[in-house]
Amino acid sequence: MENLLIVFLAFACTAIPFWIGQRYGMLRLVSPMHLLSYFTVFGFLLKVAVYGARPELAFYARFIDTPGAVQLGAIYLSGFILLMCLGYRCAVRPFDPAAATTEARLIAAGLVRQGWLFAAAFGVAALTFALLLQARGISPLSADVLTAFNQDKQINVNPDGVGASLAGIRALFTVPKFAFVLILAHGIVQQARWLLVQAALLASLLVAIALISGDRFELVELLVFGSATYLMLGGRIGLRTLAVMMASAAGVLFLSAYMTTLRGTDVGLLQQIVGSTYFLDINAAVMVTDQGTPESYLLGESYGWWTFGWVPRAIWIDKPAIDLGVFLKRDVMQVATGGAFNVTGPGEAFLNFGWAGVLVGFVLGWTYRRCEVWVLSVRPGLRFAAFYLYPLLLYPFVQASLQSSFSAFIVGASAEAVLITAMIAIFVPRYRVPARGTYHPKGAAHV
Repeated sequence: MENLLIVFLAFACTAIPFWIGQRYGMLRLVSPMHLLSYFTVFGFLLKVAVYGARPELAFYARFIDTPGAVQLGAIYLSGFILLMCLGYRCAVRPFDPAAATTEARLIAAGLVRQGWLFAAAFGVAALTFALLLQARGISPLSADVLTAFNQDKQINVNPDGVGASLAGIRALFTVPKFAFVLILAHGIVQQARWLLVQAALLASLLVAIALISGDRFELVELLVFGSATYLMLGGRIGLRTLAVMMASAAGVLFLSAYMTTLRGTDVGLLQQIVGSTYFLDINAAVMVTDQGTPESYLLGESYGWWTFGWVPRAIWIDKPAIDLGVFLKRDVMQVATGGAFNVTGPGEAFLNFGWAGVLVGFVLGWTYRRCEVWVLSVRPGLRFAAFYLYPLLLYPFVQASLQSSFSAFIVGASAEAVLITAMIAIFVPRYRVPARGTYHPKGAAHV
């Protein structure tokens, strides 16, 4: 009976943000509230449903046998999700989606130096791959190169179990990612088949990057990049569009399963999902509410760890981890092996403020909506091509704040923002917007 109530609670926490996204979201199917709903499906609803029949698959069960622990975790996670919904709803203001779509199409149609952009995507990807191979000491002709990338997430691990993830080098993969979004948007607006073929080739490149990175969420990113770009430009959702989205989702699942085998595990993808701490995870909520104590609360400290995250680990060998997952595993759960447990946004909030951490959910929900409005509004779109930031920066922020830790995202996103800004300056036309609402090209030439 208790598990049935938890499943019902998880279903409510999935349905409510989806309904809010449908009612108030500025993009159909991929608004921040839709994304929250999807992460809740896989991290909360699916897991507790499976645990009812197979409790041994629960990740938290390896460390916790406290009676009532899962109920407390579910209550905390639900409160966090519902306050996110409330924060988002409180930030809703009137908005004209038609005008935003018109201006986004104007910007997308004016892409310049498209051939150079396409070539740069492959050139930078090849350079980044070479740098990763050099840093890891792997031969490009090695037969197990993909296995090595998928199994070994860190190199030069120190005695505390913290190593270099080469995030600074991986940030260069932002160039082919943004090139895919730019060329896909240009092809959609121009209705040019040859541009869409180029976008498809770049999508294949991003799949290869996901395999190299060993990160299955790179595949999810690709799916969101394509869907968000199509919807930002006013794309309609018909049977053909749904078929393409479903086929793409099936491809993501297939490749994710393949990457699972590269990691040397013989469990299926579903079992690995429910037995992990990925997505908006109930396991992390159970662990922090059961093992977190007032004496260990960080009181907001982890949200400032990005201030020293800029220093490369090659220079500062003993640099502390900026991902709170290491603290959760080593200090809270008292597990001495290397690596980290995925802490999730709600977990980080609890480790900082205890049960008061649910209020961080309200702040996040409000922030999602304000950022969504800014990047998709007319004036920022015309002046800064800000709508391109939705798939490239806002979606990763939503993902990181739901299933990762704040400081780790800030460091990586800052480096990526520099590259995105440079690419907008080179390839994307922007416009000055006078007070009366008309607009003129910014500068004598496209910049």
